[in-house]
Amino acid sequence: MSPHWEIGAASDGFEPVAQRAHASATRLDPYIVWANLTHYRDLGGIPRGRVPVVIELKQGGDTARQFACAIERNGWQDWIWMSGLYRDPPPMLEATRFCTAYVTREFFAHLGTDLAGRFERVTEALASAAPGDARIHRMRPDHATLKPVPLREDLGRVIVGVCEEGLSFLHRRYAEDSFGTMTRFQCFWNQNDAANGAKGLGYGSELLKGRMDAILSDALPSGDAPHAAGDARVYRLDGATVVERAGRYRSRTLKSEHGHDPLLPMIGVQLRRRNRIMRDAFGPVADADMLDAVRYVVRRSQDIGGVQSHSLVSLNAANAAWRPDGSSPIEAALDELTDTGACSVVLPSGNDDLSRSRYALSISDQAELPWTVRADCPAPSFAEIWFARDVADLGVDLQIVPPDDIESPWLTRGEIGIYTRGGDVLCSVVHLGRGARGDGHMILVALAPSTARGKMRRAPCSRWIIRLRNNGCTSLSAQAWLQCEDAADDAPLTTPSHPRGDDH
Repeated sequence: MSPHWEIGAASDGFEPVAQRAHASATRLDPYIVWANLTHYRDLGGIPRGRVPVVIELKQGGDTARQFACAIERNGWQDWIWMSGLYRDPPPMLEATRFCTAYVTREFFAHLGTDLAGRFERVTEALASAAPGDARIHRMRPDHATLKPVPLREDLGRVIVGVCEEGLSFLHRRYAEDSFGTMTRFQCFWNQNDAANGAKGLGYGSELLKGRMDAILSDALPSGDAPHAAGDARVYRLDGATVVERAGRYRSRTLKSEHGHDPLLPMIGVQLRRRNRIMRDAFGPVADADMLDAVRYVVRRSQDIGGVQSHSLVSLNAANAAWRPDGSSPIEAALDELTDTGACSVVLPSGNDDLSRSRYALSISDQAELPWTVRADCPAPSFAEIWFARDVADLGVDLQIVPPDDIESPWLTRGEIGIYTRGGDVLCSVVHLGRGARGDGHMILVALAPSTARGKMRRAPCSRWIIRLRNNGCTSLSAQAWLQCEDAADDAPLTTPSHPRGDDH
């Protein structure tokens, strides 16, 4: 069948998710529409079981804690559950409105009934795998083994949190002694562990300092550097999903200029690894995992150091997929946490070649944006075109010209367009206006991978053109973020399965 374009309204024909979400949510996530248009083919297939979502509850409505209690009270756990991080938060976080939940596809059918009017926006965490079919469970810290630690008053009673995909408590830089047999981590949450041994968290496993020190002592009986057999033995511990391998840094004792030990107690989170397709793609970030990680650090910090402790969190998981103006769900959620005074969060910058992916546009009449897609890209490519927050009624149309010159009709706000060949969607355009990913109007253009793997379809590579037409009288400014994956990745395509978690 020859390639051709199909145009429709965003609310039509995308059961069971997009139509119900569009009819019920205040602000729809355009990536949910894209995922349904393509039947999740670029994400390993239609999700089975639960998927993580990030929710902003309406101002003046439920807090995250109240909503978690409502789930339990109303018996909704079969299609939505929330971690104990939200059900039993520390006092400083009781009034927060941003939360994560893990939902079945039945959840979207409840948006117009049980959940009507509760949410400001919902985004689906498409970048990461979902946990098992767990149930809500109260957080039960083991106070007998999670011991209080002395904090430095001169530094503001700070506990350092480190959250990243490639994190290991075995790393010598995290040791508190010169031999590397004791770790600075007071607790460590491995979100990747399918054993689901983290009580109250819902997924992953948690190790406390005593257990980690014992592991280090067993691996380093003589105080020497770990050898290969010792490393392998540790990483296969109890059949758990591997912790990232430790580096080979020489051990040393650090002292400040006044002779005092400057090392602060730490809390670690190894973030769940994103599936291969989305790991380096431009698309949505693993915001549910990130928000859970920061909440965990704050909770455990106060368990260890009391309500006066302050968490300084390094969150090394960002990419170029959100609009960095504070209005994306993860930024707004982190702002809410830092505003409580319980934590400060440090994000990475400069990890992306912005000169190749960011463009500023001024649209008086028409503007044209070339987009070069390489031939061997195994991940989908995304373009986000953002307009200013103060544009109340966006009168901009969009047209796509693929490399084969079969140009699309002009799409107006409220429409979606798909470019198909043989029934396969090669390009999706979602033109909704103001959506869930930020406060301004955003147009999403998504391309299929440009290299075929198995039965996956392949989008044409080379030069695509995005045309924008301004129907108003005033010139408009826009930012376009275009990206195609830079390098191939041999990690598995499908997301890992997860067994049941806390089901009590």
